[in-house]
Amino acid sequence: MRTIEEERPAGPGPALNEVERAAREGDTAVLLKALEDTSFEVRNAAVEALGRVGGEGAKVALLSLARDRRGERPEVRVTALGALEGLHGTERYASILQGFVTGDNRKVVAAARRMLESVDPDGYPLRLVERRCLDHAAISVYGRAKEEAAVPLLTEFVTGRMEAGDLTNTGKWGKVYAATRALGRIGGAEAGRTLQALLDWLSSAGGQGRRWLEEERISKIIDAASESIEMARKV
Repeated sequence: MRTIEEERPAGPGPALNEVERAAREGDTAVLLKALEDTSFEVRNAAVEALGRVGGEGAKVALLSLARDRRGERPEVRVTALGALEGLHGTERYASILQGFVTGDNRKVVAAARRMLESVDPDGYPLRLVERRCLDHAAISVYGRAKEEAAVPLLTEFVTGRMEAGDLTNTGKWGKVYAATRALGRIGGAEAGRTLQALLDWLSSAGGQGRRWLEEERISKIIDAASESIEMARKV
């Protein structure tokens, strides 16, 4: 298997010229062979061409390439994801993209989300929920979309942080703050109960004996929870 370390700089040359010829003539066999070239530029050009030429062989190869986390550069994988759009119906393509919106290289995740939101804007928030996305960007999407299906996921996250006692940790408190805001925007009884439980926890033993930085974070979350409770009641 080709590895990233085997990459060599590429420029217009015989291999790239051959890919361009194959693209014009619809020569799928040559394009598929070019996916194994050591040149990033040649592989990327072959990927784009396969998206235009199409066929079952192109579908299988492009999806396999998009999933190749160990052997392929993120940029080529992103190109492969984009090239798949014209080879599948909207629902199938959206389902493929949904498999890349979390747990992958950051460049791939960001690109897959942009593509998914573009092809399925109305279903995008729910698709993130189904993949249990809980990063800042996803939480913001839930809040803006007022995605009710996200409430159990956000509740589980907030409750888990209270139970673990790590709510004010550097890697956690910002997401708790964002989740608090999102729950307020979404509203509803369950969101309100979660927010009230969080506020009660922060205002009692959960918020005592902290260092200054933790106190600052707790104060911000308390303010957000208080405002979000009122917001949730109005939704």
